[in-house]
Amino acid sequence: MNANARPWIGLVFKCCAALALIIAFVFFMRMQEDQSFIDRYRAEGTVSRAVVIGMERDTLATTTRKGRSRTTDIQVLTVRFNPKSGLKYADYTGQADIPSAPPATGNPMTDSEFSEVIWVSNAAFETTKVGDSFVVVDTPYSGDGPELIEGIRDFDPASYYPGIVMSLAAMLVFAVIGWRISRASALRGAAQVMPLPVPGASA
Repeated sequence: MNANARPWIGLVFKCCAALALIIAFVFFMRMQEDQSFIDRYRAEGTVSRAVVIGMERDTLATTTRKGRSRTTDIQVLTVRFNPKSGLKYADYTGQADIPSAPPATGNPMTDSEFSEVIWVSNAAFETTKVGDSFVVVDTPYSGDGPELIEGIRDFDPASYYPGIVMSLAAMLVFAVIGWRISRASALRGAAQVMPLPVPGASA
């Protein structure tokens, strides 16, 4: 390895270690955010039966910091449910008799109170049709809208653990390599500036 390049190579590995640590932190923060969101639905949510009244596919366009455009396909279900349900999520045991939205009145202003949209996966969209019903959880006064009960019930933060562990492992590997390269460079530099012994000087 080129002696002059050693410090820079060590610095590159240290930067990679810092980047891996940042990625691990991002995974952790996303896990905390999702866990907080789910905990609120589990603690404050109410359960009702939702009926699909509309389906739509759309494309979400975003622009990165570098100015590049990126598109993401999204699937949206419009559902009619009961945001005023008195059945708490904590009390729901899978019973079939649960609150549902009142019959539509034909008044858009009145009916809109019981309508909301849910983003679903492509697999769920493909197996759903207008008129289907399913159970949703809603948090009154939050404005977040209903969520499928399966997503609330089955959420497991362990899905984030592999990303966190791999990022921390990469950080450790990069940090050790960077430290060893920098240490070797420092020792080599110290050896070069150390004064050479003069024969007979100690006599």
